[in-house]
Amino acid sequence: MNITHTLESLSIQTDDDALFCELRDLISKNFSKTLANKGKIISFYEENEMPQRRCFLKFIKRLYEKQNSDELDIKFAEYKTIKLGYAPKNALANLLSIDVSFIKDEVNFSLNSAPKVFASYILQSFKDNASSLDEKTNTLHIKIKNESDFNVLSMLFSRREHLKFIVDFNFDEAKFQNFKRNFKVQNSSKFINRFSALATLLEENFEILGCEKGDGLEQIRESYLALVKIYHPDRHNNKPENIKNEYRKKFEKIQNAYESLKPFFKTQEAFVKVG
Repeated sequence: MNITHTLESLSIQTDDDALFCELRDLISKNFSKTLANKGKIISFYEENEMPQRRCFLKFIKRLYEKQNSDELDIKFAEYKTIKLGYAPKNALANLLSIDVSFIKDEVNFSLNSAPKVFASYILQSFKDNASSLDEKTNTLHIKIKNESDFNVLSMLFSRREHLKFIVDFNFDEAKFQNFKRNFKVQNSSKFINRFSALATLLEENFEILGCEKGDGLEQIRESYLALVKIYHPDRHNNKPENIKNEYRKKFEKIQNAYESLKPFFKTQEAFVKVG
């Protein structure tokens, strides 16, 4: 039995068909929110089922520690999605579970225990895209460049066999569809023309915050917070009055610039939702 943790899930893989059937039946009997197919079952967190989840996880812990020489840390696992999978002995070593999330214009692949060669394999499909690999978390970040990238993603997700691996891509289909829609709206000529014109009217506010017109809200906020630390009046109480006044005026300009830009980004969000 092989068990892996992510921030969102606890994955249990076994090549013992009798054990798989036993655990599958326990999950089906005790947990209401489940999805299942022939070789896999997923149980989602349900608050009122906490007693059953704790009992099930204690059973898994004892079972794992009996079969292995090391301890299993299941701290916080009762709040996670529980995934149970069956793979024959000759396929178990080649089974990968990849968690996928979508943030703004970026796709994140949490590679978990996948080897680096698999990250290189994914990148081959996105050679012209900006990308980065966080080696601490083994997470691959890929920027979406154009709509054709979504076809590549769909083809990637639809296949289970990649290189020598059997791969489960775990993602929320509704979030994926919303991600595609938002990208399409934000890159439409209507969106670009409208908000480029608005950004030009607000150009002075971007400059006050040391930003460019094309910068996003996160970049604006980071710059704003950095400038606030520098120019906040409380930091300059011991300075001469004329210098304090200069810092105060600068601080007020920074505040006004940020407050003027926030509605600009709120309008963008509203446009994307109905666009």
